[in-house]
Amino acid sequence: MLKRIIHFSTLKISKTLCTSSQLSNSLENRTNDLTPSTLEPTEPESKSVLEPLNEDISHVTTYLKPTYNIAAYANRSETIQEFIKLGVDLNHIERKVSNAVPFILRLHFEEVKKHLLFFTNVGINIDDVAHLITKNPFILKESLEDLDVRINYLKFKRFTDESIARIITKNPFWLSYSTQDIDTKLGFFQATFELSGPQVRQIADQAPRLITHNQEKVKLNVFVLKEEMGFSKYDIQNIILKKPKILMSEQKKLLKTFEYLHKVIGLSHQQILECPQILTCRENRLKERHQFLVKMKRDQFNPKEPNFVNVITMVSGTDSEFSTEVAKSSVEEYNLFLKTL
Repeated sequence: MLKRIIHFSTLKISKTLCTSSQLSNSLENRTNDLTPSTLEPTEPESKSVLEPLNEDISHVTTYLKPTYNIAAYANRSETIQEFIKLGVDLNHIERKVSNAVPFILRLHFEEVKKHLLFFTNVGINIDDVAHLITKNPFILKESLEDLDVRINYLKFKRFTDESIARIITKNPFWLSYSTQDIDTKLGFFQATFELSGPQVRQIADQAPRLITHNQEKVKLNVFVLKEEMGFSKYDIQNIILKKPKILMSEQKKLLKTFEYLHKVIGLSHQQILECPQILTCRENRLKERHQFLVKMKRDQFNPKEPNFVNVITMVSGTDSEFSTEVAKSSVEEYNLFLKTL
């Protein structure tokens, strides 16, 4: 199926070869520069390590790899100047993206402009283009032909233009994957969770970083949800359709949050399924707010009884909103309570 949309082009690679005669001449010239005195072995003078040195050794330093300070090139590089105007975070690139600075300094802005135009034509806002380059400057290494093929693949898979722009914006590394890689990754989610085509597109649209996430970590979270929490395969399908980012959570934190919700607060599996995003809440935040509700005698999570508290409202919002609207108290009293924990 992919053959209908992928066109292969041949790349001619030119190589400059060094002939044996050139190598010989180079070696001969270097040999001629050597004087007889330099060729004669000299016996090193024996000195005690405790004797003071008479020679200057200030030039002796630890070997350091070449470094690049991107700010030093701001006045000389048109690309750097234009990136600054665009809003690219060069400081982030310099600190966080390995080998990106020398790559950027080799770029010609006339070529970069073609990529910028491509991204805006896809529907990406210019501010988001700056974010894209900040997170993944090596996207500029991809050929326009390959990028076009990858966009056409998504269209072929019935992703809307708005969805494509959103996917690339939320996951700056998406277009660095080949169409074969993305096809395999989408197929993994469809097969693992028995999803329909529209459901796969829904997950990719909601959490595009999940699609390119480490699949072994995804499998481990599925194991945690099924074997350690007790959710069925159908339950897990519903969970990821509502909150797909759960599959990117750290396993131990995910399990601790579930155990507090299920064993301490007493929420049933069904109650958690109705608002699975609660599983992404930090255990400490969950514990602090729940214990304050217990103190205020407001820990009532049964929707069929009076003074029902929705567990989502318990963990969302600011401390001020929680303490006044959910706990029916004040932020001052809540802060005093936190100091007792």
